[in-house]
Formats: sequence, structure tokens, C-alpha cells
Amino acid sequence: MKGENGSFAAPGGLLKSRAGARSVLVLIALASLCIPALAEEDVGVENTTDYWLNIAYGLSANGSYEEAIQAYDKVLEIDPSNYTALINKGHALQYRALDSYNRALEITNEILEENPDDALAWQGKGAALSGLNRQGEDDQAYVKAVEVLNQTLENNPSDGEAWFLKGENYANMHDAEAALAAYEKVIELNYTPRIKVAWLTKAILLAELQRCDEALQASNMAIELSPNSASAWSTKGYVLNELGRHAEADEAFARAEKLECGS
Repeated sequence: MKGENGSFAAPGGLLKSRAGARSVLVLIALASLCIPALAEEDVGVENTTDYWLNIAYGLSANGSYEEAIQAYDKVLEIDPSNYTALINKGHALQYRALDSYNRALEITNEILEENPDDALAWQGKGAALSGLNRQGEDDQAYVKAVEVLNQTLENNPSDGEAWFLKGENYANMHDAEAALAAYEKVIELNYTPRIKVAWLTKAILLAELQRCDEALQASNMAIELSPNSASAWSTKGYVLNELGRHAEADEAFARAEKLECGS
């Protein structure tokens, strides 16, 4: 359940976020999708799996992982069941991600050198560390983000964005109860820029805590606010399934799939 909330979180976590130019820099580093495509003249006259595999091997050896992925895709266009291309494409994707996380870590460290009270930079650092599987260090960064946000909330308890980001950081630390309390504050304040995401995430967190009746109510509210949200419908489907309402769950999942396909 991801993709609609415009969030910034650890890989595998509930949420991610965006806020201002600095977060854009981090997101750009994490995305790493701007490497030029293979030039036409590089294709040559050959169009065989062996040809494209050799191209891909050379690109991977040079650290050109994005272009290597494109070459593996060429192999798979010719032979979709080519397991060598599938496996090596997976490796290339992993290496590309590591490069992106390392770059994101560099950027957030640079930001924090200038301003150690930048909560979003601490959150971004935590996400980068999580992507690099540096367990423990990632939670330390999230804790620092929460400390900075708490200072903000001491000065302005009605700061909806601070409550929202606090919820994200607790979610990244897999502290569902603390995250839920923060999102409840976003809803209580009726902080409109984040209210839709807050209801959806509330539903997800309640489902994780096996509070399914409450999760169903929250998912219904998320759908009321965003009727075309595939994530809201799939969350509702999961909750209904947990409640043993399988026919209704199937309907919700079908609606989510239809929305994801854009139809």
C-alpha cells in the first residue's frame, strides 16, 4: 500500500514525505532515474540475447547500472524467461539502489552540517540508512527527527505538519501506537494538506494492530475523502478479509485493482 500519499519513508516502511527544496534533492538522489538511455548507435546490427547480455555485463562492470538494466530488458524482450537476465537485472537494481541511498546520505549529512535542527533531513537520513540496511543507525536518525519536531510542537502545538512528520518517523521505527497518536492529532486539527493521508495511514496502522473494526471505519473515511484511492480500497479489502467478510473484501480488492489499472 503505497504511492498515493506523497510520503518519504524508509524502504519497506509505511510512509515517505516531501517538504521543500531540500527534500526534493533527497528524492532526486533516491530516484536516480536520470541516466541517459542507450544511444541508437550502441545497438549495432545484432539483436540476440547473447549480444545484449554482453552489453549488459560490460555496463555493469563499469558501474552503469541504469543502462545495464536497459540492456537486460532488451534480453527479456527477446526471451522473457531468460533467468540469467532476470537474476542479473535484480543485482543491477540492487546496486543502483545502493548508489542512490549513499548519495542521499551524503546530501542529508551536508544539510545537517549546516542546520542540525532540520527534522526532514534527519528523516531523510534515516530512510537512506534504512536502505543501506544500517539498522540501529536509522532509528537514531528518526529519533533525532522526533526530538526536533517536539521542539517545534512545544512552540506551536497546532502545527499539523509537525504532527504529520512525527507520525511518519514513528511509523518508520515501526512504533504503530506512537505513530497512530500523531496521525490522530493531524485529524483532530483538521490539517487539510495531510488529512487524506492521515485517515489512510490511521486505517493501515489500526489494521496492523488488529483493531479491525476501527480500521474499517478509518478506511471508509479515507475512501469518502479519496474515492479513487487504490490504497484506501485495498486497505479496506484487507480489513474486511481479516473480519471474515470475504465477498466484500473481494469487491474492495477488485475496485483497487481497477483503479491501479486506470480504468
